[in-house]
Amino acid sequence: MPGLEDIAETYVTAGSLDRELEDWMREVQPYQWRKVEPLRAEDSALLVIDMSKAFVEQDRPLASPNARAIVARTSHLVQSFHSADRPVVWIVQGHHSVEHDRGKHLSSWWPTPVLEGTSDVQLATGLDARDDKIIIKRRYSGFQQTDLECTLRCLEVRQVVICGILTHVCPLTTAFDAFVRDFSVYYVADCTASINRSLHVAALQMLAGWCGFVVRSREIINWLSCHGLKADGIKSFGKTDAGDNK
Repeated sequence: MPGLEDIAETYVTAGSLDRELEDWMREVQPYQWRKVEPLRAEDSALLVIDMSKAFVEQDRPLASPNARAIVARTSHLVQSFHSADRPVVWIVQGHHSVEHDRGKHLSSWWPTPVLEGTSDVQLATGLDARDDKIIIKRRYSGFQQTDLECTLRCLEVRQVVICGILTHVCPLTTAFDAFVRDFSVYYVADCTASINRSLHVAALQMLAGWCGFVVRSREIINWLSCHGLKADGIKSFGKTDAGDNK
């Protein structure tokens, strides 16, 4: 990430996450002009974006210094969707080669590739996909050149809960793409992370004002729990090959 090291900062840790979360939510509030609608659990799916070793493990050149802070909480959110028997889709960046399928502009802006067949595309330590679907994407958005939309339509999903890395890039572009496809968007502030605080908060503000609801993970979990979903009647979801808002 040439140049990005100059603006990268550690702005959150696992220990400070709750305190920082409330600060972010206060800064987001002026932009969240629409009243947050409770998640309809039976219509929902969780999209976990780029929580792979390439972007989370601190020995990797593309890793965010803040990514490890959200791993445990993301894992808890995933487990809550599993318990509710609602689909979880893991979306990870991956390419066949340094030159092939990356495109001119992505290669220019992200000169370090994430290659399929390497440990970079594996989920970060502490995360478990179980039998969830895993989608490999080639661009920022999880919808671009993938079968994500088809998957969600087949599962009769109408609301997507989005989390992952980096707050201002792939999860955000996926959120906007979900919005223009008429999915309701819930963006989990404490299960997303960026390379610095300014970009993280700016992305949350942008999303809150123009395409979705910025929420805490505990709100999503409470909505899932209160709904009392049972396995009966919920569509099965098989694994595919990976090639208090105030």
